[in-house]
Amino acid sequence: MNSIIAGLLLAFGISYGTTLQELIDQAVKNSPLLKEKKVDIKIQEAKKKSIKAQHFGELKARITGTKYEDSRILYPLTPPIDPRRLIGAEHQLITALSYTLPLFTGFELRKNTEIASLGKRLKEIDFLLTKNQLIFNVKSTYLKILELEKSLQALTAYKKSLEKLYEDVELAVKIGRKAEVDLLKINYQLEQAKSEISKVKNSINTLKQTLKYLIGSEEIDLSHLEDVKKTQTIFIPDLNRKIAGLDALKKADLSREIAKRKVDIAKGKYLPRIYLNASAQRNMGNSEYKDLWQIGFLIEFTLFDFGKRKNQYIQSKLEMEKARLLKQNLKLKIKKDIVDALNRIKTAESGIKTAKKQVDYAKMVEETEKAKYEEGVSDMFHLLYAKAQKVKAETEYYRAVYEKERAVSYLYYILEEFKNE
Repeated sequence: MNSIIAGLLLAFGISYGTTLQELIDQAVKNSPLLKEKKVDIKIQEAKKKSIKAQHFGELKARITGTKYEDSRILYPLTPPIDPRRLIGAEHQLITALSYTLPLFTGFELRKNTEIASLGKRLKEIDFLLTKNQLIFNVKSTYLKILELEKSLQALTAYKKSLEKLYEDVELAVKIGRKAEVDLLKINYQLEQAKSEISKVKNSINTLKQTLKYLIGSEEIDLSHLEDVKKTQTIFIPDLNRKIAGLDALKKADLSREIAKRKVDIAKGKYLPRIYLNASAQRNMGNSEYKDLWQIGFLIEFTLFDFGKRKNQYIQSKLEMEKARLLKQNLKLKIKKDIVDALNRIKTAESGIKTAKKQVDYAKMVEETEKAKYEEGVSDMFHLLYAKAQKVKAETEYYRAVYEKERAVSYLYYILEEFKNE
């Protein structure tokens, strides 16, 4: 697939309330989820600095106080030993400073620092992808509310039409022109209309609460939402290049890079560890003291660990392979989702055209059935059926209109167009 047909040319709209862009701006500003992702970035940055600091070793202070049952030599003996110069004390206090510096750790510290840097970049991508998804969820919910509000308008008009019909038929019954059973039929349809209106209102209230949750604010005014501007088709060239640059795939690449460095760490476990150790201390007791210092190095080498290092290596290699397969699968899924979004746009466009014709036809049928009923050549059932079909056609039209907008938003969500808003 070398190109993609998507829609977003602004055409027309009516401004009378809170706009979609205002809600998106507030969601980006207030969303607890986005704030949490920002905290994750800071945590990873602190982790990176902590690992980087390990390169410089550790300086520790130590104080030891001891009471013995009898006098003990205050400091280690060194030749020549003169018993007359030995100093002992029952109460001894030792103060010391020690410094340990890792000279060689099998490259583990360096690789961990690199992993921490990659981890920070991973968290930054997580933030952008979360923002992209948040804006899509706000758009999708907003559009669904608009769709239901249009359906509510159609149902309300239908209910008023039935109420007016009831008044007209009631008058006709009183003068003997119509049967009383027609009033029962209208009442039945009225109750159904009221029930549908109640369902739609409840759904709107639920979705508005969902919007507040997504935005992260209970105070936002959602009483009047501005209609969105409708879209028409545009072209996005070079789809393959667009897909290759998606952060979702970059995230998979970063996971593989992290796994690669874990492989290097696992290999380094077979190498020795070398540390520089230095310390200085003062031993005190009976008003006497002795200053001591030492400097040296430590070499550690694990001879046998019952397969621990081997299995760590195997695990890190498998994580690399898993990351590779994840990217491969993700790339296929993205292409599938793009095709799905395009087909949804095309289906909605076709549905809009069909529904528009159905609405026009349903209006003509309703007018015809109303005239026939008033002239007495048709019964109430056909008139009520025509009214119900008109409402159904209008509802389907609005569903198709806003389904197209949701499909366009879904396409842009897949292509990560919202992350920079």
